Amino acid sequence: MSPYIDKKRREVFKSIENTIPASAVKGELTYCAYHLALQYISQKGKSYQNVSDSIAALNDAAAEIRRRILDPYENKKIKENGDIRIKDGLIYRVKEFFGR
Repeated sequence: MSPYIDKKRREVFKSIENTIPASAVKGELTYCAYHLALQYISQKGKSYQNVSDSIAALNDAAAEIRRRILDPYENKKIKENGDIRIKDGLIYRVKEFFGR
């Protein structure tokens, strides 16, 4: 599931936007994500479905970040620097191997 919710519904969540300081590190971001998930579980009730939904939401957010931000960056770097090649022909250039 993607993070694209109705514009009217987004207003409900405005208060949590821009709350992480620029000085935050990975552990602090993890802490924030974890506590949002715990809050969801606490409000919805501790059940397998609600715990599973909170984990799925975190995974979906990670997948969306990868798809929208990381993958395009990696593709740009492949174009700039060439694809990976490991010695002795164990792994061929990805483009050559897959024909892309």
